[in-house]
Amino acid sequence: LSNRIIMAPLTRMRSHANGVPSDLNVEYYKQRSSAGFIISEATAISKHGVGYINAPGIYSEEHVQGWKNVTDAVHNEGGNIFLQMFHVGRISHSDFFDGELPIAPSSIRANGELHTPKGKKDFETPRALELNEIPLLINEFRMAAQNAKDAGFDGIELHAANGYIINQFVD
Repeated sequence: LSNRIIMAPLTRMRSHANGVPSDLNVEYYKQRSSAGFIISEATAISKHGVGYINAPGIYSEEHVQGWKNVTDAVHNEGGNIFLQMFHVGRISHSDFFDGELPIAPSSIRANGELHTPKGKKDFETPRALELNEIPLLINEFRMAAQNAKDAGFDGIELHAANGYIINQFVD
């Protein structure tokens, strides 16, 4: 690292509505590239992992290209950047999924509320994953890691805290 400054992941919600990083994302990370090490904001690994309006994804080719613009800008300034990957699990709402319930390890509703594309709403009781769906979820994390590599990230961080899906399996 060029110095001992590490930029922690901070939710920015500056991506396009479809989760593709925008020019605002590029500028934001470029401005901070003098940090020795940047960890990106939490980024959804799949369309079922979304829980925040205008938060980025890493599950499509458009996402990869959008993040490539970010990583190129950071690298051109001499910075290093890791992608923080996550899946929100029950910390979401059916408004993000055309009426389908969020998925989680079990059907336990989170306390609280969130901002959805249709306004502020209470969390819903999620649909419990079937046993045969768990390998599919693991594969989504694997694919997201590959997409991060393809987008030029220097590494990844798995967000496994704060009530998101990995934490839901052990909480």
